[in-house]
Amino acid sequence: MKLALQELKYYKFKYAMITAILFLLAFLVLFVSSLAQGLGKDNISLIEELNSSHYVISDDANNSLTASQLSDEDIKVLKEQNIPLLSMQLATFENNTGIAAVYMKDAKPEIAEGKMPANQNEVAIDDYHQDDIKIGDTIKVKNKDIDYKVTGYVKDNMYAHTAVGYMTEEGIKRINPAIKPNIGLVSKDSVDGLSDAKVISADDLKKGIASYEAEQMPLNLMVIFLFVISAIVIAAFFYVITIQKTTEYGILKAIGFKNSKIAGMILLEILFITTIGVAVAIGLTFLIASQLPVTMPFFLNNHLIALLAALFFVVGLVGALLSLIKVIRIDPQLALGGE
Repeated sequence: MKLALQELKYYKFKYAMITAILFLLAFLVLFVSSLAQGLGKDNISLIEELNSSHYVISDDANNSLTASQLSDEDIKVLKEQNIPLLSMQLATFENNTGIAAVYMKDAKPEIAEGKMPANQNEVAIDDYHQDDIKIGDTIKVKNKDIDYKVTGYVKDNMYAHTAVGYMTEEGIKRINPAIKPNIGLVSKDSVDGLSDAKVISADDLKKGIASYEAEQMPLNLMVIFLFVISAIVIAAFFYVITIQKTTEYGILKAIGFKNSKIAGMILLEILFITTIGVAVAIGLTFLIASQLPVTMPFFLNNHLIALLAALFFVVGLVGALLSLIKVIRIDPQLALGGE
């Protein structure tokens, strides 16, 4: 370990440059992946908030929540089995703010500030609009003589890039008097007695959002390609550094250093560089996330960050293994210029 630290200190500029490059690559991958996660959240966070494994949806809705409208017969069956029902109505207000008005009995979303609506003239909206709409403001439905007082902000409730607004049953009927429940929330993959509806999984309901898969597939491919490119660059850098130090390693082997000791030194150097680069990248990503406005689609998935960090360490070790193969094959006599 002492020898590894001494070498890092002696070639500090070279290793500092490599650490900086590794940091930039790790930061780029983390940032783009967090953007992809944020855009995904803007599509499906309402579904995640509902936290149901399965949903009852009309047969002809193509798994789209907004296109679904349960029949009177199916509503009766679901109510008899005490299955929670959710109604949604898209609405546009005079300031061109779009809101997905939602009613569900006993809904308990996470309140960021304020409170849930208590009557038909109130609404609690997602904090996505907190910069434009303040608690206590009155918002008016476009082209209709209907207005609501904002009573609070809910957290992480978006559907298809539209902020959700929670209303009472009477409140949502002011927008559409003929509204019926769109879906039912169930914990099993079948419900007896349904005539015009079916049971689908939460994943199927997410895929029913047209923008969700259309956005996530290219973004995820971009993250994968970025990581592959980063892996190639990092492995190449570590390999080239080893090639440049062939003579030094030949001298060490000539004076009695075993391959295992040289390998340990190389692994420690790579581990040290990777730890610093990845740690700084993660720290900067969290710092940026704390400063971004809620309107910015940026979400830090701790599990994904841990996975990406682990993959960077794996890539570093792969680069180390390529280097070790070269080190093991070094002939001390040839490295020193002998015959």
